[in-house]
Amino acid sequence: MDAAAAAAATAAGDEEQDQARMDAIADGLQTRDAMRLYNWLTQRCFSDCVVSFYRRALGKREEECVRSCIRKYQLLSTASATRFAHFADPNNSSSAAFED
Repeated sequence: MDAAAAAAATAAGDEEQDQARMDAIADGLQTRDAMRLYNWLTQRCFSDCVVSFYRRALGKREEECVRSCIRKYQLLSTASATRFAHFADPNNSSSAAFED
């Protein structure tokens, strides 16, 4: 193997290692962001819905409130993701799907 071929093989190996590091960093960031979002949503729904600390279990209204709070977030999150995906798609030039 000549020097140029060895350098090319080394460069390809370095690129693979760099890509593996970048993937690991991206995974770590996604995990961190997911945990932050989970903690924020938990705190938000708890603060909005739980009013009584006299029982170990949630009351019926508190439980319904928490479910509603989470459902609202899920619907908003899904609608936002769909909207962003629509705008990010370079092949989609029409916005008819989002016109009311």
